[in-house]
Amino acid sequence: GPIASVMFWNIPGLGMPIVVAWLLAGAVFFTLRMRFVNFRLFGHAIQVVRGKYDDPDAEGEVTHFQALSAALSATVGLGNIAGVAIAVATGGPGATFWMILVGLIGMSAKFTEVTLGQMYRQKRDDGSVMGGAMYYLSKGLEERGQKGLGKVLAIAFVILCIGGSFGGGNSFQVKQALDQIKGIAPIFNDMPWLYGLIMVFAVGLVIIGGIRRIASVADKIVPAMCAMYVLACLYILIANAGQIPAAFG
Repeated sequence: GPIASVMFWNIPGLGMPIVVAWLLAGAVFFTLRMRFVNFRLFGHAIQVVRGKYDDPDAEGEVTHFQALSAALSATVGLGNIAGVAIAVATGGPGATFWMILVGLIGMSAKFTEVTLGQMYRQKRDDGSVMGGAMYYLSKGLEERGQKGLGKVLAIAFVILCIGGSFGGGNSFQVKQALDQIKGIAPIFNDMPWLYGLIMVFAVGLVIIGGIRRIASVADKIVPAMCAMYVLACLYILIANAGQIPAAFG
């Protein structure tokens, strides 16, 4: 509707929607502003994930690896598989190059986002930690004398997150899973709502427990997901090795 007509308005001469150009410009800016942090600290990032800097007494509710697993759980599948397939089907093989390029410089934007999240996170009386864009947008801009703008952007972020979770996180992924499982369990052909109830119950068991339970489940499931993903990619590449030069072409 109205939001899509603005965010996906094609910029004359560039041939890309304004939302893509905005993300690309931001990623380039942060890459330069942070002195190529996406390359400069890549080794350090691996060490953090491996647990070199883990401190059991440090403030926070999850480990570095659990935080990474929780983040990856939303990208392996919807982003890496469905997103890439749609991009290549829509834009052709050349889309792969641009996804790799934007992914590399997008690491700088992600670094900035996560760092701001750490800087402006808040600790509640019960010991739980709250953070995210809604906090650093409102608090950070308030510090710069733009309290009103910060509140507007924080509220807009939350509303868009809810919309994204309903569309991508729920509707799309559950529908894709249902289509796959129908062949194994024909009962869902006649009662798709039953599968929806099962998913609601299973997901509810995880998310109602808060970030600790989400991270605990993610750090067990996500490594297996990533391993399956990498193995599947290697199998496809090996099975179609003869087509690789043409793909680069």
